[in-house]
Amino acid sequence: MSRIDIACARSARYLEIRRWRGGPEWHPRPHAHPFCELIIVLAGTERVLLEETEILCGVGEVLFYKPGVLHSEWQEGSTLLEFYCFEFEWPDCPPDFPRQIQDLDGRLLEMARWLNVDRLYNTRAIHHAYRELLTHLLVVELLRLVVTPRPKSIDVIRKYVRENISAPLNLDMLGEACGMNKFHMVRQFRSATGLTPMEYVRLVRLDLAFHLLAETGLPLREIAARTGFASEYHLSRLIKQRYGHGARELRRSFHSGNT
Repeated sequence: MSRIDIACARSARYLEIRRWRGGPEWHPRPHAHPFCELIIVLAGTERVLLEETEILCGVGEVLFYKPGVLHSEWQEGSTLLEFYCFEFEWPDCPPDFPRQIQDLDGRLLEMARWLNVDRLYNTRAIHHAYRELLTHLLVVELLRLVVTPRPKSIDVIRKYVRENISAPLNLDMLGEACGMNKFHMVRQFRSATGLTPMEYVRLVRLDLAFHLLAETGLPLREIAARTGFASEYHLSRLIKQRYGHGARELRRSFHSGNT
């Protein structure tokens, strides 16, 4: 694939999304589906046998199964495997679409979380339109991730940020991590992502805080400490600004929407 064809995303139609947990004994029999399936890993690692090719998929990665593709799945290692299973129709899916995709920015995971909320809107028509729109956006993001080239240093910075997110990160540290002058690094990062490195750090911190808010019962004070924010009050203000809802309301929505 060499370019983004936004038109092909318009045929995508939402079917269902579920959150699954694996375990040492989890091993569904080999199977295929008449629809597209996207596996978005939340925790742990999934091992897949797909058309005689074995693939490992961990956090920050997704698996894409085309209709009719036979696959077997296991949990790899002792860490509990948790993932979203998103099922959708996509008649105009490109024939050469890859099986494994990097989601280092976490946008696919964030959209999957919103798709998994059942009670965000109180009318069926609005909720249907909301899910269809998110499905289209998710597929557009898939296309973007597949066809957009980026310098290797960008992935080095992203990986370093995610592995050191609770630390007081700064430009000097990020430049050293990728072996670049910090000013050149800022220009290259902004050109590739549209963000400065520190804007990216804040977004990753917010995304992780959002994940902990949605998936755990940790108090906001501890979430702030784990994600590198100075205080729970600062984090609470940023959550309200970005998502339009307070931390307590978001947590209630996601916990009531788990499937």
